[in-house]
Amino acid sequence: MQNSKWHEVWEKRNEKEEALLSENPREVFLEMKRINGWDATGSMLEYDQFYDQYVQTRNELEFSPRCKSNALSSVFEVGCGCGANLFLFQKEGYQIGGMDYSKKLIGIAGRVLKNPVELICEEAANLSWDVKYDAILANSVFSYFDSYEYAENVLEAMYHKTNQSIGIIDIHDIEKKEDFIRFRSGLYEDYEKRYQGLQKFFYDKSFFLNFAEKHDMSIRFTKPDMKEYWNNEFVFNCFMTKR
Repeated sequence: MQNSKWHEVWEKRNEKEEALLSENPREVFLEMKRINGWDATGSMLEYDQFYDQYVQTRNELEFSPRCKSNALSSVFEVGCGCGANLFLFQKEGYQIGGMDYSKKLIGIAGRVLKNPVELICEEAANLSWDVKYDAILANSVFSYFDSYEYAENVLEAMYHKTNQSIGIIDIHDIEKKEDFIRFRSGLYEDYEKRYQGLQKFFYDKSFFLNFAEKHDMSIRFTKPDMKEYWNNEFVFNCFMTKR
């Protein structure tokens, strides 16, 4: 099972009802991002920063080495939280679905998203691929897994659930682990106590390269470039496409 202490954190997240009910989509989206934990360092990014990341992710998921454009019509997100990323995809006409192991967060997603194909409250490794989508993504999720074995089980399920592409955003880089810990320690004097049992998992790129080779997928790594995002230098993105 995924780290139970992180699960406790997500179940305790609270929502601001007025913001979720706002007629301003930006306000709704930013509240969803806040609920998903983007205020962890004491401040929030701006809407345009998140939207830029969304556009980059969408474009990478749609890229196909077989042709210049291979537009998607449906997207599924593993670890969707309360559905902030899916909210943007849905606004642009995509069919969407998602899963999260937090009952609290998936409940909020069910209240905000309009007629999703499916919303599942379950661990990532238990993902069913009965319903398939053109693309599948996981944003800032893989670092909450506790082993390569668990991550591979999730990737395998993602492979079977997608018709075309996989996108994994904000993967913590094993080569930057010491720098990351040093940076986070500088934010909090009680860092070790505050994050006891709440560690992040760091990856070597070879893990994803091996998976892509095993499944005969094209693969490309990209560097996050969200403006003023403190985590940029410690993470990387990975996109894989079925040939």
